[in-house]
Amino acid sequence: MNVVQFGESACDKTRRYLDAYLSNELLVETSQEVQRHLETCPQCSAELAARARLRGDVRAAVRRSPVPAGLEARIRQALGARPALRWYGRIAAVLILGVAVFLIWRMRPNSAEETLMREATRRLSAVLNVGMRDHLNCAVFGKYPKQPEPASEMAADLGPQFAGLPPMVQAKMPAGFRIIQGHHCDYHGRQYTHLIAIRNGKLLSVILTRKQPGESVNGISQAGFDRYQIVGFESNDYLGYVVSDLDAQQNLQLAASLASAVRDYLAAHAG
Repeated sequence: MNVVQFGESACDKTRRYLDAYLSNELLVETSQEVQRHLETCPQCSAELAARARLRGDVRAAVRRSPVPAGLEARIRQALGARPALRWYGRIAAVLILGVAVFLIWRMRPNSAEETLMREATRRLSAVLNVGMRDHLNCAVFGKYPKQPEPASEMAADLGPQFAGLPPMVQAKMPAGFRIIQGHHCDYHGRQYTHLIAIRNGKLLSVILTRKQPGESVNGISQAGFDRYQIVGFESNDYLGYVVSDLDAQQNLQLAASLASAVRDYLAAHAG
């Protein structure tokens, strides 16, 4: 077994080792590397907790399941019938595997992603949750590129209405942040325009979506959730969001500098 070598895909490598980590099956060096990563990564820590809960739920479900009547007698009979023993063993293995797969499938909604989504819904106002859920789904749990997309590719993905948005937003970004992806995405049937920027491990999203009836942030609204800060603003037809793991003041300052420019851009290009 190799020691984990952490690099650009540290989260992917860590998650491949989580089940073995829970079972205490890793080499000491590998286990220590995994532990160090978990101490600095909330997403992988949440995934570890979700897998631990899933194991506990499966064990509890199996313990609660009543033993079928006559099972002991059938097992004893099978053990006595030596020519058929091999086939009984195979059938039992298939049945056990089937039960385990079914229980895991039934309990899958307790994944780290869905747990975090539910917590965001509980703690944030409905209108701020609109932006936070897309940030979590697309930027945090999604596979954004490690290197910036070419400007021409980004413009093609965004289309003529929004092709000029990345350079305008980039000009107002804090020093060191670079937009690496711009695209249209959807979450639960809602359409978004999404720019993703990074700086030394810090993640930042600028998100736009058309208003739906009754939605308003009443100027600018701010909140924090988990490690993320979100600020919402609006134009005539759109809700806008800046979501990042900057501190609250930095995120608010960035959103304040972007809001007016984004409103002007939308008025000119995406009426």
